[in-house]
Amino acid sequence: MKATRYIAILLILLLLGGCGGRTTTKNKGVKLSEREAYRYDKALQETKQVESLCEQVATSPSQEAFVVLLTKAKALKYDYNDEGMNVETIRHCDSLKLHIMSCQERAIQVAEGFMLQSGEINLLNLREQLFTEDAYYPVYLKKGEKFYYKIESSSTLTAKLYNADTERLIKSYQKSKITDSLTIANTGIYLLEVIPQGKLYASVSLGFRPTVSSDIYNRPAITSERVECKKGDLGGIGVPGIVMHKCFDEPRKFTLRGQLKAAFSGSSRALVAVQIPTGATDILYSMRIATSEQDRSSDGEFHENLATSYKKVKFLGLPIYEKEKNGNANLFSKLLDDNRPLRDEDAYCNMYVFRNQTQAKQFQDGTKSASVLNYDVDYSTLGTQSCNGRIPVKGLKTIYLAFENERVRYTNYLWVEVEAVVPKTEYFTTKYSIK
Repeated sequence: MKATRYIAILLILLLLGGCGGRTTTKNKGVKLSEREAYRYDKALQETKQVESLCEQVATSPSQEAFVVLLTKAKALKYDYNDEGMNVETIRHCDSLKLHIMSCQERAIQVAEGFMLQSGEINLLNLREQLFTEDAYYPVYLKKGEKFYYKIESSSTLTAKLYNADTERLIKSYQKSKITDSLTIANTGIYLLEVIPQGKLYASVSLGFRPTVSSDIYNRPAITSERVECKKGDLGGIGVPGIVMHKCFDEPRKFTLRGQLKAAFSGSSRALVAVQIPTGATDILYSMRIATSEQDRSSDGEFHENLATSYKKVKFLGLPIYEKEKNGNANLFSKLLDDNRPLRDEDAYCNMYVFRNQTQAKQFQDGTKSASVLNYDVDYSTLGTQSCNGRIPVKGLKTIYLAFENERVRYTNYLWVEVEAVVPKTEYFTTKYSIK
């Protein structure tokens, strides 16, 4: 009976000791609660696994072990709650945190060594990509590094490798499967161009092997900018554009007398012949009407203002004539919207477009009224205030713009500027640089 009681007391004491803390065999001053002991042991076990993987990759490197090493090393972490801990226990836990940091640094060193010795670092990996037009892949590489590239397509394509800085062609291929590499002679940006022959599917893989481990991470970002170029330049793409020519050296100014005053002097009508340069398809005009003869500073700047607007929008690739499906205006509409003349609410007149010299002269001489003449209804406008617009040339060498003031008393003053539009293919390319 006494023996049984003695055993029971001994078990109780052991249980109470367990509740009070966990004492390590190496350091009797370290005491961890069950929760903290579990976290400590788990982190320690994971750290030992990473250390074992480091040795494995260092002695028998393989791609699988390399991936597992980096994954597990990155996942290593340990923290603790120091509430109620004595100084020795805190030192003990901090020691493990330092151990983990050292282990992670060692894993990175081993991984870098493996990458430098055994293979490439992946930069791009496209699988079964649909190519419908030329594609360009810029890569920044340093002298001595090795550049790897692999292309597999469903049919024959053309691939070219350039030094983008000098635009020098280094290698060219015309096949369906390409696997090659290049040892870099000069630090700079290199460009791989893939040119499909029609539509096709292709896979593209790019990689490199650095000469210094720190270069694995310290890669500058590449920026791109669309710039004008010449036909035949690297990456040059032809885009429909325009050139604008002044039809008048300075604005044509007209005075349209009211009908009552015109009966005694002057005229309520005016006509100007616009000579069309070779190749022009359209003319753009600006007409300012006012009841005051005073000029404005904006008069005579239609050409420069159009050129400025065109410079801003031509990189957008707007269609010249058609409207896009989403309803956005074409290039001409955009240019004209940006350069509308100032309006005088009390000033208005009729504007007629004549394509026939005889009819235009009859209007000018007043032998016939506009209502019985064959003017272009689509581009003429009655009772208009200051405005601008586009008139198709339709192959003519001369177009006649006619103006008439039908008001009885008031005199109108007109300032007319005209630009001829000649289509021109412009070329743009992408320039690459590093930040």
